[in-house]
Amino acid sequence: MLDASAKEFNDFLRQYSLYIAIGIAAFILVVVLVVLFICLSKRKKADATPKRVIVASAYIEALGGADNIVSHSLVRSRIVLTLKDYDIVDKEKLKEAGVDGFIMMSDKLTLVIKGDAEKVNAAIFPEG
Repeated sequence: MLDASAKEFNDFLRQYSLYIAIGIAAFILVVVLVVLFICLSKRKKADATPKRVIVASAYIEALGGADNIVSHSLVRSRIVLTLKDYDIVDKEKLKEAGVDGFIMMSDKLTLVIKGDAEKVNAAIFPEG
């Protein structure tokens, strides 16, 4: 035979089983909705990052024209350039075109381009 506390517990479960089941189902539904919301918000953030439009002519113009470029090389996220005249480089136009930073030395100019350096290099210098 069941003792009194076990009988009371069984009576409680019989009386409130529907409400307990609804509460558990609602809790599970809320957890699933929160997980879906988090996943969708991360996806929207990833999709919201603007794609950089590479306009080769804007880079070349800002560097002083194609005749001003003596040589170039790609090193990770940087394009290293040797120029004839460094004074005619328009840094503002380069920033507008998508350059994130500059390293200016006496014999070369390094353009720092995060993420798209290979694409930018290929667009500016299609021959290689």
